[in-house]
Amino acid sequence: MGNISRKVFVVINPSAGKEGQVDGVREELARYFIAPRWTLEIHETAADEDMAAVCRAACERGVSLVIAAGGDGTLVGVANGLVNGPVPLGIIPLGTGNDLARALTIPLKLDKAVELLAGSHVVMEVDALRVGGRHYFSNVSVGFSPEMMSGTTSGNKKRFGRLAYVLTMVRRASIFRQQRYLLTLDGRARSIRAVEVMISNTTLLENPPYVFGPPETLSDGQLEVYVVTARTLGDYMRLAWDLFARSGKPAAKLLHWTAGQSACIDTTRRARLVQADGEVIGRTPVIIQMVPKAIRVIIPIPGLV
Repeated sequence: MGNISRKVFVVINPSAGKEGQVDGVREELARYFIAPRWTLEIHETAADEDMAAVCRAACERGVSLVIAAGGDGTLVGVANGLVNGPVPLGIIPLGTGNDLARALTIPLKLDKAVELLAGSHVVMEVDALRVGGRHYFSNVSVGFSPEMMSGTTSGNKKRFGRLAYVLTMVRRASIFRQQRYLLTLDGRARSIRAVEVMISNTTLLENPPYVFGPPETLSDGQLEVYVVTARTLGDYMRLAWDLFARSGKPAAKLLHWTAGQSACIDTTRRARLVQADGEVIGRTPVIIQMVPKAIRVIIPIPGLV
């Protein structure tokens, strides 16, 4: 961080992760961010708080690093306060999905994540997906995933982790029915039938060993568009085989396109739920715009992970 002030503002979501994990976060922060080299200010989130405004105010006070300790929802709130600014974002992943942390190869273990922030690292500029006035950083989708998310309780997520989503999928098989969508990419429209339409900030399952694609695809100024067209159990089995056993090759029942500036997903009949970075944000139509190099994020030094 050079010679600038080493004031650190930490946002902790006390509802994220396991019971009592907040104390563990505080202990790890105190172990690595030691005075006088560091000055810590810790803020625990409250219900309905405007985290973007809180973080913008912290930046105006002269902090040199803002850390989000929580799940993807906490990260989005914090990151929206840093968009187009010089202060980098540090991530301590405590949630169920932690998709952005995984895509950036950030350690999921608490002590390793904090050690990275206080130790050797690099800062990467990450693109954003803007929906209305809010920015997201992993993906926006319509189809079975928002239906699955809306049907999964926070209690089950705490109890079962990512398996909670699988349990919802088993109970609500009807969410896998194909729907008619109107998909517009950079102004060019096409009609499709699909069970899921996803606009992603990274490539998915195409570049082994990266499930979310190489981290650099988060800063390529490009929208990755995935359309799942599977209908039968056999289709899904073939799709799963292609994605995991033939990673890096074209998959049956999965279409992949790209867009450089914008994407719009609409439905021809009733409006469908929309999710962004793991949270249901409304219903179709949804317009997603690419915002290149929107935030600066601390990541491991390439080749050392």
